[in-house]
Amino acid sequence: MKKAKNYRRIILGMLIAAGGLVVLLAILLLMRTNSAIAEWMASNYSRAWISVFSRITSIFPFSLYETLLYVGIIGAIALIVIAIVFFCKKKPLRAVTYLLIILLVGLSIGNVYTVSAGFAYFRGEPDIPLHQTSFFTDDNIDEVIVAAKFMMDDYNRLASAMDRDEDGRTISPYTHAQLGDKLKEEYKRLNSQYFSSFTPRAKTITSKKIMSHMHITGVFFAPFGEANVNPLTPSMDIPVTMAHELAHSKGAMRESDANLVAYWLTITSDDEYLRYCGYSSCFSRLLFVLLDYDMNNDTKLYAELYSALDPKIKQEMRLNNEFWSSYDLLDKITDAFNDFYLKLQGQKDGTGSYVEPTIPPGIVITPGDGGGDKIEVTYYLNNVQRMILRAVEERMNSNG
Repeated sequence: MKKAKNYRRIILGMLIAAGGLVVLLAILLLMRTNSAIAEWMASNYSRAWISVFSRITSIFPFSLYETLLYVGIIGAIALIVIAIVFFCKKKPLRAVTYLLIILLVGLSIGNVYTVSAGFAYFRGEPDIPLHQTSFFTDDNIDEVIVAAKFMMDDYNRLASAMDRDEDGRTISPYTHAQLGDKLKEEYKRLNSQYFSSFTPRAKTITSKKIMSHMHITGVFFAPFGEANVNPLTPSMDIPVTMAHELAHSKGAMRESDANLVAYWLTITSDDEYLRYCGYSSCFSRLLFVLLDYDMNNDTKLYAELYSALDPKIKQEMRLNNEFWSSYDLLDKITDAFNDFYLKLQGQKDGTGSYVEPTIPPGIVITPGDGGGDKIEVTYYLNNVQRMILRAVEERMNSNG
């Protein structure tokens, strides 16, 4: 009887603690919807948390996130099994205490994650240079055409300069550690107050085949300030993936923002391998503007530019698609969980938020002077397209 009373007291205390954690989490979730509060928290508390813990976790050569993940899964299963055993032994109070341990740990992680990452999903956009205009018309679309051709020429030149294996895949000139150091240097070019000044070391995960079947190329765990990369990822994708995960550590938590930062960092780099990999990830985004132009002007600019790409680029793209097609056991399940997670973080498009949507052209039809209709088409640019144009124009100017 005395043991039962003690367990009731323990359970009551755990329920009170759980209630307090639920209230705290609810307050944090409500606070983050205010953009001013979100910006302040992301720039102060979240940044400080990630900065401190990323310095600590960077000491360890292995992924603490991966270790915690497996320990957590094994621990949760063990506690559930123990609880079931006590229920079978007709000791429900002891069983409930083990289940409450899982609840308390889960709520604690939820609160920590919200403080370290959740607010950053609701802050403003990162300070990345963008083209001065967000749209073009038929009268000045030549600016986009010239930029796309310049980018393609540089892309083709770099493709020919890359070392490749017998199948045609790019061979990285750097080890994982060297690439991480290289990107840390590149990140020093981000001198905006928006970004944290500290860049952690990027780590590899050991469960690379499982992650590949999940179609996970990288993961950032904010409570540890740890950026992790799947080393099985094709070489052409690793620099952008690593830059993307590091962008999260710098304060850009939204997936589209992390992509924007990673694209800018790589395509503006003087390192040819980084720039080639950056082009591989985002060159098609600029071509989409010309695809819209073709549809409204009966031209074939998109097809002409794509056909002019170096065959080595197209071969590597095919190999990339074949690689991911060979790992397809868990990708749909993982995509569903990731979609749910991102929606919990206020990203209404879920996994669709990784790719910034293209904006359909605006078409205005007005009566012409001669009696016929006058058609005016406006081609709108999203932030990725504006960033690419700005980056290409800067390289064009630097080359004279």
